Amino acid sequence: LYPMHFAATLLAMAVLFWVRKNGGFLQGLPEGMDPGFLHTSGNQTTQWLRQLTLVMPGMDSNFANPPVWTLMTEAKVAIVFPFIAWGVLRLPPWFGIAMVSLLVLGSDWLDHHTVGTVALLGQFGLGALIARLPADTFAPFGRWKWITWSLISLVLYSAVHFRYSVPNVWIAYYLGSFGAAGIIIASIKWDSLNQKLTALQRFFRADISYGLYILHFPIMLCLRKWSGETITSLSAPLLFAASVLLTIALSVALMFVAERPAIELGKRLTGKRPTPAP
Repeated sequence: LYPMHFAATLLAMAVLFWVRKNGGFLQGLPEGMDPGFLHTSGNQTTQWLRQLTLVMPGMDSNFANPPVWTLMTEAKVAIVFPFIAWGVLRLPPWFGIAMVSLLVLGSDWLDHHTVGTVALLGQFGLGALIARLPADTFAPFGRWKWITWSLISLVLYSAVHFRYSVPNVWIAYYLGSFGAAGIIIASIKWDSLNQKLTALQRFFRADISYGLYILHFPIMLCLRKWSGETITSLSAPLLFAASVLLTIALSVALMFVAERPAIELGKRLTGKRPTPAP
């Protein structure tokens, strides 16, 4: 993950320095999507070093590339998730369901009375519960049931978009989580969809999901500024299409230039070497 993160941070640095030098964003950016760097003066060298090296103490996840907050959250959750996974996967099913239900229903309380990250544990618990589903759970499902299932899952997943419009942000977060779980189940259990996705992966011989996640934000900022912030009903779809195409293209390029070479280097450095004969 790190080579792509490093490249994305350098890209964000170049874009943000350029945006700030040219007057910033006159119309402002939505809450949670406004990089803190644009509201500072000077080079902020210390914070940039923290961003580049992922040094979490003192690192502001909203400073340059806000999507990295999920990396920080996952790093924190990773400390306790093995215990949750053990409870879900090894103990009786009713215990796992009860534990995850409490984490989901109590997310708002956990957010206000503990470290905020704890409120997200239910999302990871939902993912673990998928592995406990009996193999024949979806055996009766035909094509139209799977289509209906997938559409409902997509609608639920889209609820996260309205998280700041509802009285309780955790309602939207967990509706989105149930939708995400439904999409994952469909991609695994729906044979037709699973075969198509597997064929696509074999055809492209690549996984650019992390590149799409980490690179899309600085590219969108760059295009917004470059367009002069004159987004109209006509130009918005064009900018969206340009963002998608550029993000995919850069993700593929960096996968071959940075990600794969780093993976191969890691394998060589950590691989077992033959013991020399005596």
